[in-house]
Amino acid sequence: MVLMNAVENESRLVIEACEGSVTAFEALVVLYEPRIRRMIYGMTRDEQLTQDICQETFLSAYRALPRMNGHDLRFAPWLYRIALNQLRSEWRKRKHVTIVPFGSSAVGDNDTSFEEQVEDGALLDNPFEEGVAERDLVKRVLSRLPQNSVMCLLLDAEGFSYNEIAEIMQDTLSAVRSRLSRARQAFQRIYSGLDQEGRR
Repeated sequence: MVLMNAVENESRLVIEACEGSVTAFEALVVLYEPRIRRMIYGMTRDEQLTQDICQETFLSAYRALPRMNGHDLRFAPWLYRIALNQLRSEWRKRKHVTIVPFGSSAVGDNDTSFEEQVEDGALLDNPFEEGVAERDLVKRVLSRLPQNSVMCLLLDAEGFSYNEIAEIMQDTLSAVRSRLSRARQAFQRIYSGLDQEGRR
């Protein structure tokens, strides 16, 4: 019931959270924590690191909300930007983040999503053994892509539009379109090469 109310009244919750309502903020955490956790864990495969980044993300958001205008705040892109900044900070400290496949399939701006372009995009429809091999191949491909490219692909798979991805990554719309296009092409090229190697 709390989650349903949060979905239906998100705009009001954001306004109230900016005005200092702890209850409203807790409802937003219920709504967004699973999504933020999925994104971070999808890039790190580290449960403790995911937990730490999630906590820092919502703590930073809670501290910043009183300075925001709840009527104008685009909460989802703003929150994801905080999470990605936390991830980048951790990446700089550790000098690496283990990139792994991610598991949603959504689209933005009516374009075919990244996952739909990966060999028909039906990983879960394969037999178990083939699915495991497929995921391992995707993991190897993603590990060879630049971090920002993987972040773009991940946000695309999360269902964000080009405009929202640009807002989250604090980049221009044209740069995001170009990066996503290059990332998709690079993914397909590397994927095809590794797949052919595996069939020899």
